[in-house]
Amino acid sequence: MADVRQTLTPQLLLSEGDTVLILIDLSEGKQRLGGSVLAQCFRQFGGTAADLDDPGLLTRFFKAQRALRERALLLAYHDRSDGGLFVTLAEMAFATRTGLEIQLPIGVSNVSAYLFSEELGAVLQVRREDLTSVQAICVEHGLGECQVIARPAAHGDVVIEHGGETLYRAPFIRLHRWWSELTYRMQSLRDDPSCALEAYDSLLDEEDPGLNASLTFELTDTGRTPRAQRPKVAILREQGVNSQREMAAAFDRAGFDAYDIHMTDLFSGRTSLNEFRGLVACGGFSYGDVLGAGEGWAKSILYNETVATSSRSTFDVTTASFLVSATVAR
Repeated sequence: MADVRQTLTPQLLLSEGDTVLILIDLSEGKQRLGGSVLAQCFRQFGGTAADLDDPGLLTRFFKAQRALRERALLLAYHDRSDGGLFVTLAEMAFATRTGLEIQLPIGVSNVSAYLFSEELGAVLQVRREDLTSVQAICVEHGLGECQVIARPAAHGDVVIEHGGETLYRAPFIRLHRWWSELTYRMQSLRDDPSCALEAYDSLLDEEDPGLNASLTFELTDTGRTPRAQRPKVAILREQGVNSQREMAAAFDRAGFDAYDIHMTDLFSGRTSLNEFRGLVACGGFSYGDVLGAGEGWAKSILYNETVATSSRSTFDVTTASFLVSATVAR
């Protein structure tokens, strides 16, 4: 992606007028519940597990999504995964602090399976005026005519309707509290309990915008900082790492020459840390973001003699090199 500002997130854009949410189903209508969260809640296995039966369908989806993005037809995106379609939609409501009106298709016979199967798929927010164009591109790429399943609602409730009947209605704040309760309980054990409770209770404030930036100065694009010499800095990546492009842009504007370096580049000998005056480990979701992921990344360096030796010599205290660790996964 040439411009990281084109990144799509689950946060719905409410300033785009009349918008709708559409479902792209990559399961060809299957609603398998094996191993799903719903099945586990009822202490069941759930039968056959969700799967990708046609890999070509995923390829076509990627191409369709790229075509939609190039035409600026997409506003928000979230994948259907753990918890199924209902959790996907709820998380989009949480990210935006808004209600949703979910309208299930008439042909749905098993509501629970439709809402909670964890088959591959995605939910996209599009402008209603662009809906015909979006559906045409989906059909062109062999994805079928993607169904409209929801729209943002100012009333603050998450509503599920089917066949003219309201099946469920609850304030998004209540759902958000349920969704965040496990995190709150873990934080209460790990951190200051009063701080954990304060963060948890902040969800009750409908006007709370969440994380946001309020600049006290005029934002201008000053371009790259001029320097007679631009030190080379390695922006290090491993599986799952994110935000490396933004990090590279920051160093570029600060007067450095930033290079994208993957761990495989070091292991294979295609490049060496000796070539650089600085190293940045961006972190994010390296090694699946599991506990100890950062330690696993570090040991992949320490237990590789060539890379370990290069690291020690490059970042010895007697040199003018630097190392930055930016939110490396735990």
